[in-house]
Amino acid sequence: MNAWRAAAGLLLTLAANAQAEMTDLFTGTLEKQKEEWVLVRCDLAKQRYLLRDADGASAGVDALLPPEAKVPGAVFTVSLAASHLALDGRHALRVLRLQGAKRGSCHLDALFE
Repeated sequence: MNAWRAAAGLLLTLAANAQAEMTDLFTGTLEKQKEEWVLVRCDLAKQRYLLRDADGASAGVDALLPPEAKVPGAVFTVSLAASHLALDGRHALRVLRLQGAKRGSCHLDALFE
């Protein structure tokens, strides 16, 4: 019986840890706000996410982005493999890797500009 409880506890711990760091694909345009990068998601709500590196710091995000996307005034769409985290009541993404990048906007309202 104790072995069963230990196995069940181990499985529950593994499941909780796996769910805490679930990775998803987030696509949106990049914006630089002061010293931080923000992803504006390509959906109707245009949800905004502060970008963080794998260690949770904002400083390492710059190295993950393509040089063309960092040019002031450039409009760039990126797809990021990331996990969501709450940061002082704001949405943030812990970026694991860049999946894709292209010039231009993915937002529907950009079609009418």
